[in-house]
Amino acid sequence: MRILFGLAALFFLALPAQAEFVIAKCTMAGGCQCRLADLTIADMEMITGEKMPKGAKDQTMVMVPGRDPYWTAGDRTEINIAYGGMGQCDVQLFDAMAPEDGNWSIQMAATDLSACPMLRGKGVEMGTLKSTSRNIQWGGKFHPSKLADPGNVEQRWSKVGENSWRGTMMDDQHAGGGASVIHGYTLVNPRLIKGYSLFNFKIDMPPEEAAIMASMGMPMNCRSYTPFTARKN
Repeated sequence: MRILFGLAALFFLALPAQAEFVIAKCTMAGGCQCRLADLTIADMEMITGEKMPKGAKDQTMVMVPGRDPYWTAGDRTEINIAYGGMGQCDVQLFDAMAPEDGNWSIQMAATDLSACPMLRGKGVEMGTLKSTSRNIQWGGKFHPSKLADPGNVEQRWSKVGENSWRGTMMDDQHAGGGASVIHGYTLVNPRLIKGYSLFNFKIDMPPEEAAIMASMGMPMNCRSYTPFTARKN
């Protein structure tokens, strides 16, 4: 749930081109702010490894500080009033932005290995960005290729929101399992970019064999999540 909450907060940052549900960010007495999520239901399930509720496309994910996000099919006006707001919670729309040219600092946060115990305490390279600073001339538009490490393997880029992109470094998943390395980038404002690096590894095998491997400290499922921020100096 920790990964789900962190990603839900990230999804709230930008208007998507292919949005499928709404997030209501609420306070206990100040009402709610409603906005289209930044990824599709399928994207969210892929990143979190969790199945979204049936009919999620027609529901609202409610986020309240200090609580786990929850889904509801309730009317957003009623949700807003329940948290101290007045009237309808209009879904907000924002125009595309462009980041400012100049020196940008990238800061990686700690990697969450709660779903990948076999990598805990090991310095394994999983295709994440590096904490660094560099001068970037954006040319009046946001594309994360200018932010990605120059030495990284070439990524396959796809735009998933008005100000959001996904970069796929590796996606070798098939019926028997596989692995993927995916980066997400969201331009929050002209001086701030937030994102994540997601590594996923899975090998399908009979339950008995999987149990033996797990008992040896080698589970056949691994998911790591590393958030990052990039700021204009």
